Amino acid sequence: MSADPPPDPSVRPVAGQLPAVAWPPAVGTPSPVEERPRPRRRWRWLLVAAVTAWSVLLVGLAVGSVRHDTPTVREQHDIAEARPVVDRAAIDLTAAVGDAGVLVVGAEEIRESCRITPVRPGAELTRLLTAYTAADSGPELVDRVARQLPASYAARARHGGAAGGSRFGADAGDFVVVRGELTAPGVVEFRITTGCRPTSGQFQSAAADPRPGTTPGVRARSAAEVLAFTFQTAEVRAESSVELACPNGELLRSQVVTAATTAESDEWAAEAFTLPHSTVVSERSPLFVHRYGTQGSVVRVDGDSLWIASTVFGC
Repeated sequence: MSADPPPDPSVRPVAGQLPAVAWPPAVGTPSPVEERPRPRRRWRWLLVAAVTAWSVLLVGLAVGSVRHDTPTVREQHDIAEARPVVDRAAIDLTAAVGDAGVLVVGAEEIRESCRITPVRPGAELTRLLTAYTAADSGPELVDRVARQLPASYAARARHGGAAGGSRFGADAGDFVVVRGELTAPGVVEFRITTGCRPTSGQFQSAAADPRPGTTPGVRARSAAEVLAFTFQTAEVRAESSVELACPNGELLRSQVVTAATTAESDEWAAEAFTLPHSTVVSERSPLFVHRYGTQGSVVRVDGDSLWIASTVFGC
């Protein structure tokens, strides 16, 4: 069968007659412009805007965390910022001891040889407090302090165990720790430490008044000096003097002096250092502990010398 001839373009279709259709139908070829995908500039701008907004949000959260959030590592607060926490812990420990003994607050010690990282130096602040009570009441004093401290300290006392003796541990906040240990009959040492921290330009050691080793003048400046003069001792010299501000505006004062014994002071020792209007906490030679109201005193006989401490708790 022969193929149909192609239609003549000069022949016009008659009305009512369908136009002739070429076979096979022609298919248009897309132009190169139509094959290229649409540009995605809008999505790129949206992506850049989202990344920028996320970065700004992260920076804002970081700044807000530094200004308002509590520190999550010790290195976020320098040693100057930790000092008020140490002072508050000393006040709270003194209040916890109460009339069960006398707590002598030592001067702060600064160790600047520690390192936060191998390339970053720091400093560590430590304050030693020594509580004196009756010779057989040391473990009871450790338990009392653990009970009397605020609950935020999470204080705990341990007795016996592998190390033996009585021990104490507490958290003063801001990564400041408190450790205690019964070191002798009736003597408990508490150590408050900040751990190694960065130092700031404003940081400097707290000055003690009077300075250790100075000789008191004619007029006694501390309760410990009054006791030394009352015992008619000689060569009175200041060892340490600490004053801490209490929340109520009063002061916690703790002073230590040393002195040489004389015939009169030896007579006082023979009479067990009986102090008028005082409550005897311990009078087991060579250690004598008395309390009178909010003030306490400790006298220790060391051969031909006396170690005299007094603490006035005004908090």
